Amino acid sequence: MLNGIEPNGAALALFATTFAAGCLGFYTLAGMFPVRARPAPVAGLVGNALVLSNLALLAVLLGGVALYAHETLRWTSVVVAGGLIFLFVPSVFEFIPNKWRDSHGGLVFLGALQLVSLALLVSPLMKLSAL
Repeated sequence: MLNGIEPNGAALALFATTFAAGCLGFYTLAGMFPVRARPAPVAGLVGNALVLSNLALLAVLLGGVALYAHETLRWTSVVVAGGLIFLFVPSVFEFIPNKWRDSHGGLVFLGALQLVSLALLVSPLMKLSAL
């Protein structure tokens, strides 16, 4: 049945996991702006550096996810799966306690999650660029 909707199920699964990580990063970082409204545990110089580095990682990750989706998936699959993920990730986001999200450790973990997601995308994107 999935072949009629999206013949490349593995690519769709990779898109879903990496896009979910990107959405989680987006929702976390959206709560860090404007700077004066940033949670107290991440309001210092180290917090600023962590937020900016996560923001750079998020931009690269979302660019990589978009390129990967463009090259491997049907646009209808990207719209439906991406929309569902963007719609339901806030529910997952709400389960994470504020003290974990709004801390240096939480931002380090978010950066690691984004790096792992980028690492998952690197191999398929390298194969696509060789074609």
